[in-house]
Amino acid sequence: MSNSKRLRVGVIGCGGIAQMMHLPYLQSLPDLFEIAALSDLSPGVLQAIGEKYGIPEDCRFTDYKNLLALDIEAALVLTGGNHHPQVLAAVRGGKHVFAEKPLCYTAREADEIIHAATQTKSKVMVGYMKRYDPGYLYAQQKIRELQDIRYVQLNTLHPAEDDFVSIHDILHFDDVPAEALRPIREAEDRQVIEAVGEVSPTLRALYADLFLGSLVHDCNALRGLLGEPEEVLFAELWPAGQREASITTVLKYSGNVRAVYTWTYLPELRDYSQEIAVMSPANRLRIQFPSPYLKNFPAPVVLQGMENGAAFEKRVQVSYAEAFREELIAFHHCIVNDTPPLTDASDARADIVLLQKIFAALKPAGLGGEAAQYNP
Repeated sequence: MSNSKRLRVGVIGCGGIAQMMHLPYLQSLPDLFEIAALSDLSPGVLQAIGEKYGIPEDCRFTDYKNLLALDIEAALVLTGGNHHPQVLAAVRGGKHVFAEKPLCYTAREADEIIHAATQTKSKVMVGYMKRYDPGYLYAQQKIRELQDIRYVQLNTLHPAEDDFVSIHDILHFDDVPAEALRPIREAEDRQVIEAVGEVSPTLRALYADLFLGSLVHDCNALRGLLGEPEEVLFAELWPAGQREASITTVLKYSGNVRAVYTWTYLPELRDYSQEIAVMSPANRLRIQFPSPYLKNFPAPVVLQGMENGAAFEKRVQVSYAEAFREELIAFHHCIVNDTPPLTDASDARADIVLLQKIFAALKPAGLGGEAAQYNP
C-alpha cells in the first residue's frame, strides 16, 4: 500500500498537549493527515480550536461518540486521564487509534482494547514519544552492541511545568459543566481502586497522576532498551503519603543486571533533566532527554569507552527532528502499510503491570502506614 495515502482523522481532546504538539504537527503533514473533526468537553475550546484549524461547525462535538460516527479512518485520543472509554469505542467502530498515555488504568481495560482491536483489525498506537526520538533510537542500537551490561540508572528531575507550558499560549476556558465532569472522575476513581486497591485518595491520585501520568513514560523507555524486568526488588515513596512525592525503585533484569530509577519533583529550578545511563565494564552510554515541552530539542547521547589504552568520550546529537512529529509519521506508516505499531496496546499493558508492581512494592513507611496492592 502506498505511504502517500491521506488519512481523515478526528481529534478527541483539544487541551494542552493537543494544542502544543499534535494539532500543529498534524497540520504540518498535509500529505499524510486531514483533520476532519474535533471533540472536546469545553465549548469555548472547541470553538476556538475549530476556527483556528478551519473545522466546520457541524464537525465539532462536545460528545466524542458523535465524532466517531463520522466517516473517518482514525481517531487521536488526547484527553487527560483514562483513555479506555474513547479508545474502546473507537476500535469497536473500526477506527484506528492513536492514544496519548496512559492507554488505561488497569490490565483488564487493556485486554478489552486488545481484544476489540483484534476483532476489528484496528491499529492502536500509544503516544510514547521518547521511543520515536532519533537520539533514543540511536542509543537503542548502540546498547545492543554493549557486552556484559551491569548497571542502569534512570534519573528524572522534574520541575514545575508552568514556565514550560506558558510559552505555548494554550487556550483554556472554564466552561465544562460540572455534571459532565462528575461521572468521568467517579469512573476513573473506580478504575484506580481496581488497579491498586482501597488506598487513600492521596495514594489513588499518586497512581493516576504520578505513576500513569509521568513514570509511565520512563518505564516504557526503559523497557524499550532492556526488555522486561524479572522482579521489583525495592520501591520507596517519600515524603510519606504526599502527592508531591519522589520515588526510587530497583529493578532486577536477567543476567544479574540492576536498574535504579528515581523520579523526583524539584519545582523551583526551571531545568528539566532526565538521563538514562547504561554501564558495562568497558563502555558507558547516556541518553539525555530535554523537556518534552520544548520543540525540536535533540536528545544527546554520550558514549564512553577505551581506545588504545586511553579513555574517550563522544557526544552525539543525532537529529533535531521532533519526537512528537516522528510518532505521528510512524502512526500513518503503520496504518497504510498494515504493520504493527512499535508502541501498541500490548506494550502499554506491560507498562501498567510494571507500575502496579512498583506501587505494590512501596515500603509501608513511604505510604504512611498504608498497604499497597497489586491487582493485575
